[in-house]
Amino acid sequence: MQTDKPFKTIDEQIHILTIKRHLSINNVEAAKDILQRYGYYEIINGYKTHFLNDPNDDDKGYKEDASFEHIYDLYKLDRDIRRDLLESLEYFEQTFKQALAYSVAKIISDEQARYTAKSHYNTGKTHHRGRHIYNDRDRLLKKFNKLINSDKQPFEHYRQDHHNIPPWIMIKGMSFGEVIYWYRLSKPEIRFNVIAELLGIDTTLLRVSNSDLKISQMIGDLLGLYLSYRNLTAHGGRVYNHRSERYKLRWTPLIYPNVIAASRQEFNKGNYRSSLGVVMRTLKIFDNPEPFNNLEIWLQIHLKNYLKLHKDDKDFLLEAMELDSTHIKFNLD
Repeated sequence: MQTDKPFKTIDEQIHILTIKRHLSINNVEAAKDILQRYGYYEIINGYKTHFLNDPNDDDKGYKEDASFEHIYDLYKLDRDIRRDLLESLEYFEQTFKQALAYSVAKIISDEQARYTAKSHYNTGKTHHRGRHIYNDRDRLLKKFNKLINSDKQPFEHYRQDHHNIPPWIMIKGMSFGEVIYWYRLSKPEIRFNVIAELLGIDTTLLRVSNSDLKISQMIGDLLGLYLSYRNLTAHGGRVYNHRSERYKLRWTPLIYPNVIAASRQEFNKGNYRSSLGVVMRTLKIFDNPEPFNNLEIWLQIHLKNYLKLHKDDKDFLLEAMELDSTHIKFNLD
């Protein structure tokens, strides 16, 4: 079967870029090495749009001042941002996991037989697989049981030596997505305590203000958005101009305009709801400052280094990341 994207050798790829699409390459041999190592699709297809005469038609060629090296620099910038975003989200993930484990132990028990009991969790959604019907709670309890009986460490050690796997050990064997399931299926008292721990506020104040400020909704939306970026970064996705249609934030007064100075009109157009800039700024609302500080510091460093080479890209990048000067005070000089 023929394909409209047939295999091309590195020389053929260079020919397409330079002869057919008029892209400048300052060092052809270096470009060949780069394409061989990282791939045409990853570099060119991933980052070409800003440099094309017509973003919808590659055959109309590249802008006169575009170069392979410029595209590659943007690719490297995004790679650096992706690495530091992943690190910051891992910091947040660890904080979230500890808040949940602490809340479960405090409110239910640290004994596995008690906190893994079915009665402590909502059923969630129902799923069908052939004739088999199961729900989200069934999946969570199955995960608990798998870790309780695991021969891996530290689960085997706690089972054999302590005859119990407390929640702060159980949670070590769970992914970010699985822990979010645990949180969402937990009873309201657990979820409120987790939110209070994350925000560094009293649970009584949280209960009083939750309805008007939509705090539970906000945390639920942010967890979904952070998980989507966590998965995107872990799989090498492009992040600098990413938008998530599925995990867009809903309006909440704690974020808009207190954290993100977006108007309701901008918000309704879909702006400032799921970009890299939104992820970074919303990390600032939590009691642990490290995820935000890490990302803000490194993002500024990477942007400064890139703009030393391509100063005219400043507005383009800040708009792509939704980090324009109206919404954040970046010192990029």
